[in-house]
Order: sequence, then C-alpha cells, then structure tokens
Amino acid sequence: MHLPVESSLVVFCDFDGTIARRDVGDALFQRFGIFEPYHRDLLAGKMTVAEYYRRATCAGGDDFTPEAVEKFAGEMEMDAYFPAFYSYCREQGIPLMILSDGFQEYIQPILLAQGIVDADVRANYLNFQKNGAEPIFPAASENCSCFCASCKRNSMLSSAPTDAIYVYIGDGRSDTCAALHADIIFAKGTLAAFCNERRIPHYTFHTFFDVVRIFKKIVGTGQIKHRRQAELMRKKSVEIE
Repeated sequence: MHLPVESSLVVFCDFDGTIARRDVGDALFQRFGIFEPYHRDLLAGKMTVAEYYRRATCAGGDDFTPEAVEKFAGEMEMDAYFPAFYSYCREQGIPLMILSDGFQEYIQPILLAQGIVDADVRANYLNFQKNGAEPIFPAASENCSCFCASCKRNSMLSSAPTDAIYVYIGDGRSDTCAALHADIIFAKGTLAAFCNERRIPHYTFHTFFDVVRIFKKIVGTGQIKHRRQAELMRKKSVEIE
C-alpha cells in the first residue's frame, strides 16, 4: 500500500469486536474447536496467542472446513456504520487497512456480504488439513511481546512511512501495541481502558457512527497532527526490527 502524494494520513482498523460486532475468532473456536480451557489459559498468561490458536484450531473435527467457516461467517454481524466509514475514506483518498489477529477465512466473507470487495486486509490464515487446521501468522515478530500472534505494529510499520500520521481504531487487548504507535486513536472496551490508564489521548466510540462523525470533523477542520511519543516509538521499532 502506498500513500497518495497529497496525503500523509493512513487509517488502521481492527476487525473482531470493532468492524465485526463480536469477537468472531472466539465464536469460531466455540463452534468448531476447543475454546476452554485454552482461552482461560490464554487470559491467565499460561500460553501465547499463537499457542492458543494452534491448540484450538487443531482440535477442530471433520466439520471444520473452508465451506463450514464461510457459512459460519454469514451468521456474523458487521457494525452497520462501517461501510459508510470505508466509503468516506475512499472518497477522500485516505488509505484504510484492516489489521486483524483473526483469520482471513471469516473476515473476507463478512466484508463481501456488505459489498466491500477490495479491502486491504492483513490477517492470519488457516491451512486446512484432514484433522483440523494449521494457523499461519504472516506478521509474527520475535521482537515484540504484544498480545498477538501476528504483530499489528509490524503490519502498520511495513505499510506506511514512520512520518505519516497513523490513525488506529480498536477495542481490545490485541490493539494496545498498535495504538501505542498511533497518532490518533479511536478506542472502546479494553483498549479505551488501556488508554485511560496510560493517559494516552483518544476518542471513545460505541459504533462507527461515532467514528464517522468525529473523523469527518478532524479531517474537515485540519485537526491532524503527530503524537510525539507515537512518532518516536515508530522510529525506535523500525530500528529494532
């Protein structure tokens, strides 16, 4: 993805619990794999996200197939206002990338169901086998201890220059690392609590109706600027990687 010459603004957006109304990944493992005790062990710090995914997906039975996952995705709901936000970014020439530590196999069908056919999505993959599936993590990082199997920070830094203005939209623990590297943050849930604890400036939201309203005002009034701490962290992270 390359930024337009006339713009230095780039938007990164979480999927599960942000674009999708619920955590689709958790729902996937509840349906096809073994959710507990693996999820409980994950939250207790007894295993990494990658280990959780491997154990949960490998536990899938004969019904855990690409066709079954696509059908399952059809049951999931998207935030009703996300398509409007997506369209606004396209109209304004603002690059928007969806970053997820979930899986392409359910993300793409959910987007397609709302007519979003050309979204730039960075997420994990499932390599389906006879007995379950093998998760693939394209943006895994040994230099980051974030709550992700594929580091969202790495996806951000590999897709836009560090001196661009980064916008991040998210809701959960897996978004905290990426948010630390962002200039403008929209947060709800666990991510909002994290920002409050760290005194990181952010906009709270409930749905993308709020995001569209606030973002249009920011862009329209030119309230776009770097957050110095985030800019320094991006440069430092690039040096480490």
